[in-house]
Amino acid sequence: MQTNDIDMKMVVFTTKNVMKNGLPVVRVYHGSDGYWQFFDAVSRNAGENVMLVSMEQVLKTDSTLKELLNMDASHFASRTDKNQNWTIEEYTEEEE
Repeated sequence: MQTNDIDMKMVVFTTKNVMKNGLPVVRVYHGSDGYWQFFDAVSRNAGENVMLVSMEQVLKTDSTLKELLNMDASHFASRTDKNQNWTIEEYTEEEE
């Protein structure tokens, strides 16, 4: 997938900590279903902290997130803080 193939209006999952409190994204999931999730270091997928926003909105929080738009589905990117490089690896989603 090319970066220019990404729909900037696509709905993605993130956290209130990222969008409202300015915490950096340190974990990004591109699910096998095509959905994207952007998490800070504090949030652990807690329902009360999740927000749905457009891809465009979350990319505005940190320009380095654009580096991940070519990441294949079923892959995960992580870093320890905003000043570190991304590490990308494949993952298997657990069945619910």
